[in-house]
Amino acid sequence: MKDSGIQAPTQSVVRALTILSCFSDEQPEVRVSDVAKQLDLTISNVSRLLATMEAMGYVEKDELSGFYRLGTKIVTLGGIALNNYDIRKQALPELHALEQQLGLGANLAMLKENQIFYLAHVDSHHSPRMYTLIGRSNPLHCTGIGKVLLAHMGSDQLEKALSSDQLFAYTSKTLTSKEQLMEQLQWIRERGYAMEDEELALGRACLAAPVRNRMGDVIAGISISGSLSEIRLEQREQELSRILIEVSDHISMKMGYITSSSHSNRLLNP
Repeated sequence: MKDSGIQAPTQSVVRALTILSCFSDEQPEVRVSDVAKQLDLTISNVSRLLATMEAMGYVEKDELSGFYRLGTKIVTLGGIALNNYDIRKQALPELHALEQQLGLGANLAMLKENQIFYLAHVDSHHSPRMYTLIGRSNPLHCTGIGKVLLAHMGSDQLEKALSSDQLFAYTSKTLTSKEQLMEQLQWIRERGYAMEDEELALGRACLAAPVRNRMGDVIAGISISGSLSEIRLEQREQELSRILIEVSDHISMKMGYITSSSHSNRLLNP
């Protein structure tokens, strides 16, 4: 980690924030020695910074193992950040209603750094998860919300998104052909919703629809998801997509967008 040109107080802030970035789903707990090696810092520097961060509640130390994990202060700040998203406030009641009506998981995500970033998630009461999706990211090309966001990008933004995304195959059903993906995006624009069928994870599928702001720009997407046996796309696609589009239109209206009935008409008369 290069320090040249950075003043000492700023350097400490940069180092502390970089230490926080060492925590991940794959590495929820870290040791001082591991962080020092990963960031090319001295053990004494890392130990001192972690001790300060522990005193302020940003990390917690397990005295038996010596491992550090993220502290409750991070949870507090995360909650403040989430509560500042108006679209989350407007969508959350609708997501709860979707889950109650359909018994499927309901999600809200937006575009962030060429991935979808989950702002809200309501678990299906039939199969609750052992972890939260909120704050996590997923690829664009093999998720329902991701494909909705791609379908409503301008040509330059779309080209940039697809050039940086290598269309990695997460399963045997993932679309890895740019040409096939572009055809599917056109289908999404015409129908008003997207489908994902075992493209990110085997045994799971979802439907997604766009959420717009008052200018008509697509700023996020909502989806319903579940196991193949729960969602039963072959039998329920038209029913579920109609409900989902109605809900996404309602959220868009709450965000100031005046919708039309064109999407619903296309579903009723494909």
